Formats: sequence, C-alpha cells, structure tokens
Amino acid sequence: MFARIGQKALEFTSASLRTGIRRSSAAMTNSVEIMSDTVQFASQRVKNLRFYNSCGVRNHLFSFGKNGEINIDKRVYGSEDLQFLEHIKNGHYIQPKIYPEGTLHCTMEGIEQSNKLAKDVILEKDKFIDGYRYSGCNARFDSFGRNVSRFKNGNQEIIVIDKTLDETLVKTINTFKNRIYGKTLTEEQKIKELMKFVDEVFSVSKSGEETSKYVANIMTGQQAEVLLGDIINSGAGMCRHRALLTKLLADEVNIKCRFVQGYYNSGGHAWNEIITKGDTYLFDAMHGNIFSIGNTSRNIVPQVFSYKITNPNNTNKLIPKYFDDNSTIGVIYRCLNHKVPITTGEAILTPTSNGYCIKPLSDNVLINGDKIAGVKELSYGDFVNLKDVGFQII
Repeated sequence: MFARIGQKALEFTSASLRTGIRRSSAAMTNSVEIMSDTVQFASQRVKNLRFYNSCGVRNHLFSFGKNGEINIDKRVYGSEDLQFLEHIKNGHYIQPKIYPEGTLHCTMEGIEQSNKLAKDVILEKDKFIDGYRYSGCNARFDSFGRNVSRFKNGNQEIIVIDKTLDETLVKTINTFKNRIYGKTLTEEQKIKELMKFVDEVFSVSKSGEETSKYVANIMTGQQAEVLLGDIINSGAGMCRHRALLTKLLADEVNIKCRFVQGYYNSGGHAWNEIITKGDTYLFDAMHGNIFSIGNTSRNIVPQVFSYKITNPNNTNKLIPKYFDDNSTIGVIYRCLNHKVPITTGEAILTPTSNGYCIKPLSDNVLINGDKIAGVKELSYGDFVNLKDVGFQII
C-alpha cells in the first residue's frame, strides 16, 4: 500500500515537474517575445528620432504618440481633388491680391467677433463667422474693418475669413470635408488627414526660407487686407495662416480645435491644440509635427518647445519640455537649460557665451547631420547627434 502511494506520489511529482517546465518554458518564451518587441520598438524609435533630427528640407510629417511611438508620413503633393490648386504642385507661386484695410466687406457681427477673439487662445467653442478678421492678439478693428490698435504692426496683414467673398476658401473646405465624410476614421486618423491636407495646400516650396520670402510679398509696411483663400491659392503660408485654416477645417468636421499664439525658439508662433476623447494633441502645421500632450511623461521628444498649453487648470504656465525627465534626453535638456557642462562617451560639451562648444570623442558625433573632425562651436538651434541620442541646442 505504501509502495503504491509512493509510486502515485512520484508519478504526480513527475507530472507536476513536466507541467511546471512547460509553463516556465512558455513564460520564458513570452518574456523573450515581449523583450524582443520592446527592443524592436526602442530600436525603431531611435532610428525615427535620428531621422527627425537629421531632417533639413522637410519631406516628412511626424506624429509623436502618447506611448512613445513616432510615426512618419511622407508629405503629399498633387492630390486629384486639389486640381484647383494644381499650380502649387508644379511649384508655381501666385502672389495674393492685397487690399487697403477697410476695403473688403465687413459686418458688425464680424467686427465684434474679431475684437472678442483677439487674444492668445481661441477656444474650440468659438467658430469663425463670415467677416472675421485676424491680425494678431492685440488687434482692434473699427466698424470699417481697419485695425486701430496702437500695437498694430504694418508688416502683419489683416487676414479675412469670409466664405461669401472667397471661392477658393469654400473649395478648400469642401475638398477636405469630402476626404473625411463617408469614411470610417478614428479621431487620430482624422487628425493625421488634417495635417496632411493643410501641409499640402501650402506646399509650393519645401524650404521654410523660401516660403518666408513669398509671404513677405504681402507685408507692405502698411496695414492691408487679404482673403485667406488668396493665401491658400498662393501655396505659401506661415504659421498663422496654417493654424487659422486648421481651426476652420477642424470646426467644419466637428474636431475640437483651439487656435493658440505664443513663442517658439524665442520667435512669435501660432499653432493648434486638438482635443479628442482620449487625448490632447499639439498640432503644429508649420513644422509638420503632432504631439500627444495628454500624458507628457511618456513623451521623449528630441527638442525643447516653449508652447503654451491651455489646460484650464494650468492656463498660463509654459510647459518647457515634452520628455521624461529621467531619460537620457531629459537629463541632457536639464543640463542645457542650466548651462551645465555635459560629458558622455561620445563627446564633451562646454557652455560658452553663444551656446556650447563640442569636442567629439568618437566618430558618432553629428552636427546638423554632418560629422565633425575637431572642436566646434555650437549655436542656438543646432541639432546634435551623439550616437543614438539626438537633441537641439537651446
């Protein structure tokens, strides 16, 4: 009897061991697969960060997700539904028609809204009506649509949004609505389509410098009016034109969108915030970037931005970074912010009055995409790659 019990116990123990081994093996396999996926994700992320940092003339759009993923899309040119802007695809710039201020038709309602919304942040509940005028957050318009603010800038045009006067704007809106309606798209997919569309209509030039020269044609030194549709037709728009169009299009397809004005790299800038059920996105159509900002602790972005975040609990606070403070990038940017010397296995960075001086310790150092042979003075805005880590001098 005892022998039979012992034999049964032995068989049970043996079976348990085999089961345990199988479970351990399965668990180990799952762990290896998870580790492999994690390594693959991190590896791809590093490649995308390096690619982001190395981009000069912009041919791609970047989306930084809330879980750390970075998606890259090629810029789109010459879509069939934008035949009325075919000259843009061919690189032909058409100078917008400029009117003396107070020329284009205006209504009392349009003027009242223009003055009411002359502020840093235009909220998602505020929808532009016909006759709305924009000329910066300090503009004040009289009943004729003239900017009478003592802060007015002759080199910033008055942008007029009025679908009753602007055939090109109406065509642009309808084209985007046709791209969205009738398709089963998530909110995130709609946002990416919005970025692609706004980028495409302003794609007469890939060069930011050339785009600035084109837009300078409407800066006469005297306050002048220009229809948003005429700026679209030119193919060249700066941040304010793109951000206004982004909000206008988003409002048309029921995407919650804010228009925000602030600073970027010490210069004036305009961008958008888009609010979905699950997240908030910083939408910068000028630079072709979308950032998830609902959970900034998971975002390790290779650049520091002084975007103003309009969270109602934090309305006036400047969020100076979108990256994990404990990451390599986070540590580097804390050093940059406080002008602290940085030493890594790849290089030594020493603060100077103009920025930083870098001494390479390996062949893995790139400045603005180029290798350097010896000590080099860095300027604000320079992109630095130290092997797999990319950042910008701020």
